[in-house]
Amino acid sequence: MTAQELQHALYYTDALLENLQLRWGEGFLSPGGAPELARMLAGLDVGGRAVLDLGCGIGGYDVLLVEEHGAAHVTGADIDAASLAQAEATARRRGLQDSLDFRHVDPGPLPFADATFGMVFSKDSIVDLTDKAQAFAELYRVAAPGAPIVVSDWFRSAEPFTPEMRDWATEGDETYEMDTLESAAEYVRVAGFTDISLDDRNAWFRDYARDEYERLKGPLFDTYVARFGEAQAEQSVENARIRALLADQGQLRPGHVRARKPAAA
Repeated sequence: MTAQELQHALYYTDALLENLQLRWGEGFLSPGGAPELARMLAGLDVGGRAVLDLGCGIGGYDVLLVEEHGAAHVTGADIDAASLAQAEATARRRGLQDSLDFRHVDPGPLPFADATFGMVFSKDSIVDLTDKAQAFAELYRVAAPGAPIVVSDWFRSAEPFTPEMRDWATEGDETYEMDTLESAAEYVRVAGFTDISLDDRNAWFRDYARDEYERLKGPLFDTYVARFGEAQAEQSVENARIRALLADQGQLRPGHVRARKPAAA
């Protein structure tokens, strides 16, 4: 594990997990929730599949994959033990112990046999990994022949960073290994996947980020002060303002990549 990946593993404190869920919904550490997942999976039959979720966090999307999209089983993998503990508690609370399991992993080779999963999935987590080529190669290895790959992530524009984007992406307590949507498609192609399609979600995220900013400085502000203190509440508002600005600049571009492992692989 690199120093940066270790930093991310330690970053998700209980307070941060609560902070993110207050803005993005219970069970979710990235924006969009059920509607965004439905868009990622549009036209794809998940029913009966065994799914791997790389970077599962606290398991909110895994619950939806089973309860709303019919996955037979979801294995969530993550480097953060605190997040996995919450995911396991959620599975027990919802009676999904037979349909969900969670594995603590380190960056690098995944602890699963070749061709194990009928779908591989990731929601806004590969941005944290320094070796993206290896991550997609591993997803290809553990995917069964014919299995789809469905990935959402935080991407950047191909344009040079604005000063605000440089500060956000490369400085401070948490930094990101930002890449373009097209670069992610190339990683997927090199790994061996075919039938690649891309969905740039910048337009959606512009509206979403503005709404998040308004909620945090308005109706959610007193809740944040009560839960985390005024300084952290103000910092959360500022972070939301910056994300909305970066989306408006076209610098911050969430997006989806879908492809398929060849059936003859």
